[in-house]
Amino acid sequence: MLSTENIITQVKRSVQLLSATYIVLFGLLFTITMISGYYNIPISSFTRDPTVVLGGPSYIGFISNIGILFWAFTAAICLFSSVIHKQGNNQATSQFLLYSGLLTLWLLLDDMFMLHDSLLPNHLMIPEKLVYLGYVTIVLVYLVKFRTEILNHEYATLFIAFSFFALSVLADLLLEQQGFEFLLEDGLKLFGIVTWFIFFFRTCRVYLQREGV
Repeated sequence: MLSTENIITQVKRSVQLLSATYIVLFGLLFTITMISGYYNIPISSFTRDPTVVLGGPSYIGFISNIGILFWAFTAAICLFSSVIHKQGNNQATSQFLLYSGLLTLWLLLDDMFMLHDSLLPNHLMIPEKLVYLGYVTIVLVYLVKFRTEILNHEYATLFIAFSFFALSVLADLLLEQQGFEFLLEDGLKLFGIVTWFIFFFRTCRVYLQREGV
């Protein structure tokens, strides 16, 4: 029912979360403003769509954007399910889903901002092969730590996802980056991302069904 009292109550319930969120967003915009002024970069380069800034057609990065959407879907599902299980005092499951969500979120950021392709090797002088090695190490630690949770579900699907990722990395390292090779590398990665999403979607659905959600 719409009423002044009801609106005030809703605002009071949300004020802490909204305040924290707005502070983070304000900090982000302030940081962008400082970087823009220091490096003499137009503000629009940070705020507008890349294809608009660069004057490119709207289909630029189409496959990459589809992959980023599926990274985001997976991260959101895992992190939301983690909160549900934490409230139910199921700490092992909650931790597995939390770390899965954070790992997916990092992979999303890597894909979106080209961390291993450009930022880390070109600006921080970390070789791309060393970055790949670091990622492999993180994933192996993750698999060992949560092997029980993973083996209790459709781990074959997760294995297929990792296989696609591995083939994509090999294509990146071994093939010349031109023409069909781009389709092969990025296509394999897209298959991996969607398979990754399917594994965690089905896993989270099972967990939530057990919680009666």
